[in-house]
Amino acid sequence: MTRAELLAELRIVLDDEATPYGWADATLTNYLAEGQDVFCERTGYFRDSANYSLTLIDGTAIYDIPDRVIQILDIWDGGRRLKKDLTGRLGDEDATAETSPSRWNTDKTTGSIHLWPTPVTADDGDSYTLQVWRYSVYDLAGDGAVEGVAAVPELPARLQRANIEWAASKAFRHSDLELNDKAKAKEHENAFNDYVGSGIAMFRRTHNMETRIGSDPTYRT
Repeated sequence: MTRAELLAELRIVLDDEATPYGWADATLTNYLAEGQDVFCERTGYFRDSANYSLTLIDGTAIYDIPDRVIQILDIWDGGRRLKKDLTGRLGDEDATAETSPSRWNTDKTTGSIHLWPTPVTADDGDSYTLQVWRYSVYDLAGDGAVEGVAAVPELPARLQRANIEWAASKAFRHSDLELNDKAKAKEHENAFNDYVGSGIAMFRRTHNMETRIGSDPTYRT
């Protein structure tokens, strides 16, 4: 579905098809966009490189995490995978040679990636690929890749109505007493959660994830 089709179907769900509308287009579009973002947070969609990268700058160790990224998963220099530092104390104090960055973390500065060792002149301009867990590439309430072209839902078609269920649950919690309906809000929230369950299952299948339960080998005889 397009964003306009999502909005039209949402208005049917809300019984809000005739003007003057109870909810403005901008309000409902923002709810739809929020629904897609929350779905990504709760299910793991999407995980890829999606053209995200870092361009190294001589003497610069800290870089902004790109917009629309939930979490950095890996950083690659071509086929070389940088090691994620889990100490939270990554720094340059123990650097002994001018080598390319080999470790990273996101614990030092909020919203930033910290590389170690700090890039030097030989690294300047190098591009590192980011493997990320992200939201949709474009905010559903904003514009797409081409200026003036509305963004489209990025979720698989099977899951796109999750956006409608989230938006409906938010709309029915509207502060206007004539529009407020907690029972309907909860009904659509539950429907959204059902889509989240389906999304998690789809994510696990497409990423070939398995859950295995077994005993500790130490205690086996």
